[in-house]
Amino acid sequence: MKQIVIFTDLDGTLIDHDTYDFKEAQPALDQLRSRSIPVVICSSKTRAEIELYRRRMGLDDPFIVENGGAIFIPGHGLDLRDVNFVEKGPYHVVELGVPYTDLRVIWREIAKKNFRMKGFGEMTIEEIAACTGLPFEEAPLAAKREYSEPFIFSDTSAQFRVLESLLKKKGLRITRGGRFYHMIGQNDKGKAVRILTRVYANTYPDKQVWTAGLGDSANDVPMLRHVDMPVVIRKKTGQWERIHGIYPIVYSDIAGPGGWADVIHTILA
Repeated sequence: MKQIVIFTDLDGTLIDHDTYDFKEAQPALDQLRSRSIPVVICSSKTRAEIELYRRRMGLDDPFIVENGGAIFIPGHGLDLRDVNFVEKGPYHVVELGVPYTDLRVIWREIAKKNFRMKGFGEMTIEEIAACTGLPFEEAPLAAKREYSEPFIFSDTSAQFRVLESLLKKKGLRITRGGRFYHMIGQNDKGKAVRILTRVYANTYPDKQVWTAGLGDSANDVPMLRHVDMPVVIRKKTGQWERIHGIYPIVYSDIAGPGGWADVIHTILA
């Protein structure tokens, strides 16, 4: 007996990169739900944003926010032995990232070096809506950061290396998503996936936990390294993210949520 668990990115994967629509994936989501297969959103998005999509998709499974900054586990059903967590509202939360207030202190210090860059912390809601393409009413949800600072960098590649070096000295690093760079701690999606996979293994001791991970960007690579079936979703440009050192690996023929659904139907078949 197997317990399948699906880990999935959102932008450009389960939802369209430009329209944020997921109607092409809905039939596959319905099939997964009918078979009690967890769909764990694993995204650079905030808790508030992911909660919105979980409601729209009819999901109630755990989710991973801000590139592995934290795992939010609804308070029912899963065996959390040997896992350190805190209580936040209806969730057991495994915190892996650096608090946003601490990140902003370091950001302001680094910004004095006059890099040509701009973080969400300096942007208005109007600017966030414009650079993300989000509806204006959803942009405030993207601003509710807890463990990461997305930013736009328009300086030289040499200056980017200087920035990376400065952040490394502070114990931080940069990862790249579909639209932005993200300043984060030593967390990543892979660490969160490993922890949650262990939780599922504890919860279903009589089953073999089998995992698939679906993503389209560089920040998904750590997740793809820690699942049984890593899947790279084709971008709307027709290209795929360049992945090295993961074998075997699946590349979807179709871009975005259509490709996501196609892969899920193959898994279920």
